[in-house]
Order: sequence, then structure tokens, then C-alpha cells
Amino acid sequence: MQVNKFGPIEIVPSVKEHADFLSYRLRDIDQKEIWLQDADPLEVLYCPLIENHKTYTAICKGEPMCMFGTVKAQDSEDVLVWALGSDLISQYKKSFYKASLVIVDMLQADHEKIWNIVPYDHLETIYWLKRLGFMIGNQKLILKNTPMLYFSRCKNKKSVATVH
Repeated sequence: MQVNKFGPIEIVPSVKEHADFLSYRLRDIDQKEIWLQDADPLEVLYCPLIENHKTYTAICKGEPMCMFGTVKAQDSEDVLVWALGSDLISQYKKSFYKASLVIVDMLQADHEKIWNIVPYDHLETIYWLKRLGFMIGNQKLILKNTPMLYFSRCKNKKSVATVH
């Protein structure tokens, strides 16, 4: 794979060392999302690598700052998209956004629709998702007394407004 560069950020295929590094450096909001799923950070970052799911890492000045990937939903043909990162994201917002656009397209290349859920109060994440072309649903799911919102992105931009 060709390495994509966006300012100080480069995108590379993920390896276990990236998961090891990030598992102890995740942002508070990412740690909360993992907690809501009753999961462990290292397990969440390792699982897609072990299962050979499409997974990429944004590296900034030699340090992993975020991992992105897709996983198949249990008992379904649906594909979930995810991203977990460190506080470096906030230091390089513009370059991170540009890199994210490319990564999301790479992750969606083989899938008509990708989706997941996000806590309703993670406004910065919701804003980022909207800028990446995700639609945010109004219907809420409750996990551990926390309202969660569905978000999805369709490959065919004409179908983005369609309810899925």
C-alpha cells in the first residue's frame, strides 16, 4: 500500500504495536465508548487485526495517534466503522480531518453502507462525522443510561438521505 501523507500525518496499515501504544493513550471520550460496550481498550484495538479486518493507523511524527477500521457486525451482513485515538488528534485537527476523509473512503471501498453508534453528548465527534459525510440519526439507543445515536455513510451519495 502506498503511504498517504497529510502534513505531519501518514496513514499506514495497522500492526499490533500500534494497538499496544494507543491502548494506554486513548482520549477520554474513546475510553468512555469502550466502557459503554463493556470492552477492554487493548482487546478492541487487537480484535480487528487478529480477524484480518481492514484497519489503518494515522501516525504523527512517528507516534500512532489513531486507529480506524471496519468489523462485521455479529449475526449480520452489516459493517461497523470505528476510530479510536489519542489526544494528538486535537493538536493536528486540520491534517487529521484530511487524513480521515481518505481513510473513510478506503474503509468504505468494499461496502455500500458503514455505520455505528456514538454517545449523543460527544458533540465534537458528531461534528467530525458529519464533515466526513456521515448521517446522524435521531433515534436513540440507551447503553448504561447513556443515549447513543446511530450514524451511517453510504457509498452512493444519492442514497445518503435515504432512511436505512
